[in-house]
Amino acid sequence: MHILDDIRVYAQFDPEDIGFGIDRLAEQVRMAWHDAQEVAVPKAYGKTDHILVVGMGGSALGPQILQDIFQKKSKIPFSVVHDYVVPAWVNTNTLVILSSYSGTTEEVLSAADDARKKKAKLLVIAAGGPLAAWAKKHNVPAYIFTPGDLAKQPRLGVGFSFAGIAGLLARAGINVIKEEDVRRAISAMGEVTDLCASDVAFDENPAKQVAAAIADKHVLVIGAEHLVGNAHVLANQINETGKQFSTYFVLPELNHHLLESFSHPKTFAKNTAMLFLHSSLYHPRTRKRFTVTADMAEEREMDVVDYVARGKDLLEESCEVLQFSSYVSWYLAMMNKEETTSIPYVDKFKALMGKT
Repeated sequence: MHILDDIRVYAQFDPEDIGFGIDRLAEQVRMAWHDAQEVAVPKAYGKTDHILVVGMGGSALGPQILQDIFQKKSKIPFSVVHDYVVPAWVNTNTLVILSSYSGTTEEVLSAADDARKKKAKLLVIAAGGPLAAWAKKHNVPAYIFTPGDLAKQPRLGVGFSFAGIAGLLARAGINVIKEEDVRRAISAMGEVTDLCASDVAFDENPAKQVAAAIADKHVLVIGAEHLVGNAHVLANQINETGKQFSTYFVLPELNHHLLESFSHPKTFAKNTAMLFLHSSLYHPRTRKRFTVTADMAEEREMDVVDYVARGKDLLEESCEVLQFSSYVSWYLAMMNKEETTSIPYVDKFKALMGKT
C-alpha cells in the first residue's frame, strides 16, 4: 500500500484536518461569491481607473489569480502589491482593496492608512481583527467572512479571498466574472475532488501521483498567462504546507534566462523537478514553448511533471488548478512527514519582528 493510501498518515501529520477544507474548497468559492455581493458598495466604485489589491502571503494568493484573469478580460488595470505603502499613482480614481485573512497583517494595516490619505476608493476583505475594526471605524465597505473549518490558515483560504474580491467587484458593477462563470468553476473543482480526494487510491489519483513525483526535489512550477497566479499559489503552498522548497517561473520569460542556470551547482538538475501547468487556452507559441522547454529540461536530467488543465474558460481552469494544487501540497506534507499547519519558522520570524 502506498503511504498516501494509509489513513493513519493523515491522522498523524494532519491533526487539524485541513483535508476537510481542501475537499470543500468549492464551498469557499460559493459562499464568498454570494456573501460578498451582500455588502453595500457605492455605485461610484464601479468607475475606477485602476484596481489595486494590497495583501501579503496567503492573503495575496487569491488576488494573484484574479489579476491574471483581469489582464485577459478587463480594460481596467489590476495590480497586487505587497508593501507598507501604496504606489505613488494611487488617487481618488483608484479602487484599493485591502486583503488580510487574519486582519492583523501589519503591512496591510499600514497601507490602509496610506491609501486613505490619498483618498482612494476603499474596500476590505478579512476574517476579522484590527483591519475589520479599521473598516468599521472609517465606514469602509467590508466583506468580513467566517472561515470556520473550511480554512484554518490564510494559504488555505484562497477560495474566500479570490471569490470574495470578485464578488465585491461584481457588487460595484465591475462584472468581469459572472454568476454562470462561478457555477462552471465550482463544477470543475468538484470534478477534481472526485478524482483526487484521499479515499481515491494512488494508482487512480493524479494529485497523489504528482506529489510522489516531486517529493524530495526542488520544485520549479511553470505557468503562463491566466495560470501564472496558480503557479504562484502552488509554489507557496508547497513551501508552507509541504515544507519543501519551491518557486515559480513564467513562460515565455523564463526562456530568456533560466535555461542557462541549470549547470551549477552540479547536483542541481538531478535534484530538481519542473512541474508544468498546461492549458489549451494559452497562445499557440506559448504552448510550443512548454514542449520545447520540457524537452530541454529532460536533456539536462531534470524530472518533468505535467498537469493539463481541462477547463473551457479562464476562471474554470484557474479554479480547477487551485483545487488540484491544494491536494498536491497536502499530499506532499504526508510524503515529507510534516505537520500541515505547523509553521514554526514563520511564527518565530513574526515573534522576532514583534520585539523590535
